[in-house]
Amino acid sequence: MTATTLATERPTTRAVPRVSQGGVLAVVRLHLVNRMQLVWQPLMIFGFIFAVNAAIWAIVSSATSASAAGISEGTLWSGGTSFVLVWQLMVAVQAMNRTFAFALGMGATRRDYYLGTVTALTLTSACWAVLIGVLGAVEDATDGWGLGGHLFSVTYFGDDGPVARAWYFFLLAIFFAFLGTVAGALFVRWHTWGVLAFSATLTVLLLGALAWLLVGHGWHDFAGFLSRLGFAGSYPLLLVPTVLSGVLGWLALRGATAKSG
Repeated sequence: MTATTLATERPTTRAVPRVSQGGVLAVVRLHLVNRMQLVWQPLMIFGFIFAVNAAIWAIVSSATSASAAGISEGTLWSGGTSFVLVWQLMVAVQAMNRTFAFALGMGATRRDYYLGTVTALTLTSACWAVLIGVLGAVEDATDGWGLGGHLFSVTYFGDDGPVARAWYFFLLAIFFAFLGTVAGALFVRWHTWGVLAFSATLTVLLLGALAWLLVGHGWHDFAGFLSRLGFAGSYPLLLVPTVLSGVLGWLALRGATAKSG
């Protein structure tokens, strides 16, 4: 074997062990490289959502004779933060589709890849939750940014304070992110057919639940159950479908190959 051959092979033999030895953390770093999609794009969109809402609050405040309390009550049902939840789901699907084959080709195991992926998603969910909690605290302290508006301290999170609000949002964010891992794993393994089957199954389950709540008159029992638990007891229930989604995502991904991805 010549020196030229050794020089050509050396980068390859170094690169593969570096990823495989890095394990879960190497996969986390792989996902966090794309800061534009993970950080800047959602922050810019979220900033635009806030600016639009603030403009609406200012217009309503100056154009009507409604009291600040009346305006504040009307904005308590804002759903602006739901954008983050949809973004987390989308990021999970796209991240697995873009990086699975590359990570396996660089020496990562399926187990390390999946654990690294859900770890990265959990970290981003935690960051979003902290941001929502801090902005909600500022919103409370300034009486709705001086305009009586609500975007972060809304009805859906109750009145348990900014820390509890951040915790509730974190539970929502990881639920949507882990739901995205199921769709992403199914796409990696079976492509469009996998996602279509998942969407159809999810639709049937949602319709069944809706039928039970409305037609089967289960709404009163369900609402009473959640009311007894309160926000602090109801939101942690999301951990059940979150963990289930995590298991389903792993079962789908463990049979996928770099070629199928």
